[in-house]
Amino acid sequence: MILALDIGGTFIKSGVFGPDGTLHGLPQVPSCSGGSREDIIAAIRLAVARAGAVEGIGIAIPGPFDYRAGISLMTHKFGALNGVDLRAALGFEVPCVFVHDADAFLLGELGAGSLRGMSRAGGVTIGTGLGAAVAVDGATVDGELGSPAPEVSLWKQPFHEGIAEDFISARALVKKYPAPGAKEIADAARRGDAAARRVWRELGDDLAELLGNWIARFQLERVALGGQIAGAWELFRAPLADLPVFPAQLSDAALYGAFMKVRGVLR
Repeated sequence: MILALDIGGTFIKSGVFGPDGTLHGLPQVPSCSGGSREDIIAAIRLAVARAGAVEGIGIAIPGPFDYRAGISLMTHKFGALNGVDLRAALGFEVPCVFVHDADAFLLGELGAGSLRGMSRAGGVTIGTGLGAAVAVDGATVDGELGSPAPEVSLWKQPFHEGIAEDFISARALVKKYPAPGAKEIADAARRGDAAARRVWRELGDDLAELLGNWIARFQLERVALGGQIAGAWELFRAPLADLPVFPAQLSDAALYGAFMKVRGVLR
């Protein structure tokens, strides 16, 4: 039995994978990302305790993070963990592997989702921010700390009069169409609101422009699109029609990716 965690800014998603690779989901736990070191570690321990006895633990977590050493380098979300050796602080008695959340998403889709059989594949997640990862022959293209390599990253790539994340993210949508979040803008667009529909179409145009060059540079056969924005795929898919971009098949792709990472270590 292997436990996989996907640690986000709001919740920790988790699940236990049995010997046959079947995922058994567990209740979400608030991640306490803005809390103290003790609060955050207690939240992770609670998610782990709910799983019972396992042979290994895979943790998908955002960067910056030294994934090989297990040391958090974050200063915004999870700021209280900055410089903390999380593997030591958690004190697990079984092997624990950390993986960048974008890499975990991509590995999950490669192993069990829309990217199966692809030798050169990409994964892009769009939510509060913009995540990206690339894999060649099943191995993610990473830098020395285990995050996607700088040339793979998209979020701070110069784009128009700013960076890509300024135009392709949930917060970018809300800037153009005042609403509580992307879901409400999607609901308005589906009701026929012209301004909301225009905002989604502009996001599709921007995404097609950004990904066209990225796909060509890495010679990607297919790209899986995930994150909260992917749920409104039908509203921005038209500009992407000529690109090999498809919605993710797995709602828990990052859990699958974390599972595959730790399974590889146990083997």
